[in-house]
Amino acid sequence: MFLETETSLSSLDSIIKNSLSKASTHTKEVYSQNPLTASEVIEMANSRVLTLAATVRPDGRPHLSPTDFVAVDGIFYLGVDEATARYRNLRENPAITIMLADGSKRQAILEGKFQPVKAFTWKTK
Repeated sequence: MFLETETSLSSLDSIIKNSLSKASTHTKEVYSQNPLTASEVIEMANSRVLTLAATVRPDGRPHLSPTDFVAVDGIFYLGVDEATARYRNLRENPAITIMLADGSKRQAILEGKFQPVKAFTWKTK
C-alpha cells in the first residue's frame, strides 16, 4: 500500500509549513520551535522509529496498530497484509494517519489516503 503524497521535498516542506500555520496554539508552541523538514520526515520513515497506523473501522471506531513504513522516491509505502483489520478498514475507508515517533525527541504525523500496490515476490537461484 502507499500513501498519496507530493513527490518533491520542496512540496513536502510546503505541506509541513502550511500544516503548522493551521495548527492549534498549543501545537504551534510545541512544534514550531524546531519543525521537522521534509528530509527529516523521510529519514524517520526509513529508520526504526515507532510507527503507528490509525484507520477507521466500518462501525466508526478507531483502529491503531504498529506498522512497517518506508519512503522511496518521495512516496510513502505502508506494509499491509490482506488478512488484517487494517486492510479491511482501508478497503471501506481509505483515510489513514501515520505517526512516526523517535521517543520524545521527534514526532511526525502524516495523513493521507491509501492506494493498493500489487505485491510481488521473487526467487533466488
